[in-house]
Amino acid sequence: MGEGRFDPELVRAFKFYGTISFNIAGSMALGFAAGHALDGKLGTRPWLAVTGFLLGALAGFWGVYKLVMSEFRDRQPKPKPPK
Repeated sequence: MGEGRFDPELVRAFKFYGTISFNIAGSMALGFAAGHALDGKLGTRPWLAVTGFLLGALAGFWGVYKLVMSEFRDRQPKPKPPK
């Protein structure tokens, strides 16, 4: 590996795992924040915050599932056409 150059596989791995972590953490934080805001307006504290957190976690894991499945699909060898 030359100086100032990055290994493309390493960059791809960082991108993949970074996307996973931000997908899960971001959706859980957004779900919690939305539930917390609704709890303040409706006076149902902490039920909507917990529900929002769990729905955010579910959405995050669903996004990770779709990402992983697309990676597996992209890495499968392409069949060679018959001659």
